[in-house]
Amino acid sequence: MRRVSRGQLFAVFFFAMFLFLLHQVLRFVAPFAGPLTWAAILALTFYPLTARLTRLFRGRRALAAAVLVVVITAGVIFPSVFLGTALVGQAASVYSRAQTAVQQGETRQLVESVKQSRLGGLYTRAVQPLTDRLNLDPADLLLRATNWITSQIVGAASGVARNALLSVVNFTLMLVALFFFFRDGEAMAAWLADLIPMDRQHTEAIFLRLYTTLTAVVQSMAVTAVAQGTLAGIGYLIVGLPYAIFLGFLTGLGAFMPLAGPALVWGGTAIYLLLTGRTYAALFVAVWGGGLVSWLDNIIKPIFIGGAAKLPTFPLLFAILGGIAVYGFLGVFLGPVTLALLLSFVEIYREQYRDEPDAPPPPDSVA
Repeated sequence: MRRVSRGQLFAVFFFAMFLFLLHQVLRFVAPFAGPLTWAAILALTFYPLTARLTRLFRGRRALAAAVLVVVITAGVIFPSVFLGTALVGQAASVYSRAQTAVQQGETRQLVESVKQSRLGGLYTRAVQPLTDRLNLDPADLLLRATNWITSQIVGAASGVARNALLSVVNFTLMLVALFFFFRDGEAMAAWLADLIPMDRQHTEAIFLRLYTTLTAVVQSMAVTAVAQGTLAGIGYLIVGLPYAIFLGFLTGLGAFMPLAGPALVWGGTAIYLLLTGRTYAALFVAVWGGGLVSWLDNIIKPIFIGGAAKLPTFPLLFAILGGIAVYGFLGVFLGPVTLALLLSFVEIYREQYRDEPDAPPPPDSVA
């Protein structure tokens, strides 16, 4: 019977204990995965500012990290909380208004007005046969879609209100984690790189490529969504729409969709204004949306991505939708990031292994 050496026994014991301890730590961290992930996303998004402030403060990373946390809290998070409160108020108002509209038959009147308008012929030929065949009620579909969107927003806000203490704890934990990510992020990345059993030059190349891809995706998507949502909201305010913040939020959310997401919102708004007799307002929203809001996508994303992290549209669509289904709103970021990671590893594999030259043939044997 083959004896187990002391080295083999140690290896089995070591890796068993290592996996057990790693599993326990992951269980400890799992309840706080949300705030930690948001802290990591913010740290990646604002990393260039971290490097600049560190140079400005002559290498004092702790001071640079503290200043950035204060700036982000005051300039990003607090306004987001204020706008979120206004958004929830408008979402609740839209929810109530939609229910009132269906009770009073206004949605059916809107559908009938569409049939009698200049677009009525198109509706009768293209849309109505499909709805009749599938036994669908357009007014009911419109109400269900509106109710679903607004109920999701109101439900999320209600959950935060019911767990106010937990929300405060998560928010505080996110800020603490953000400070340490800003201060020690490079050291953490270097420590992790040392654990990978690869040559240092390969490890550094992997981390550089992953960082370039991740920051490009996160920064471009976040900045594009905020810019398009804000600009669209301004346009809705100019024409006097009553739910401008709600519609601006939907437009910004649509910016995460790779297939003309914002155009679905401002285009639908323009059609609604046209059907309700506000022709000039509809024309303004269409020009504002097509000429400014959607045009921003062609400016912002090339600036941040710069060709380094171009993701294919079709897989990106399913990555975003799947990310939302699994992680909620956080999946809007995690979906593209996961896809970017996968494609980066595929590219690394192609460069490091598939394109590797064939091994030289063995030398001829000497007689």
